[in-house]
Amino acid sequence: MTASDPRPVGEDDLHAFVDGRLDPGRRARVEAWLAAHPEAAARVAADREVRDRLRARLAPVADEPIPARL
Repeated sequence: MTASDPRPVGEDDLHAFVDGRLDPGRRARVEAWLAAHPEAAARVAADREVRDRLRARLAPVADEPIPARL
């Protein structure tokens, strides 16, 4: 733990890490924690793979215009 952010790494941090939504200090804290917890790091890597596959698969839908009825 660092003096600047003593909170333990939790599930919310891991999800935010996968989504790229952590500030630089917290991201560094999570990266250090993952380096010491290989099972969690493997799960995060798998979550990133799922995220990337979903983004690639749904990208064409995201580019479609919003229907007028909505």
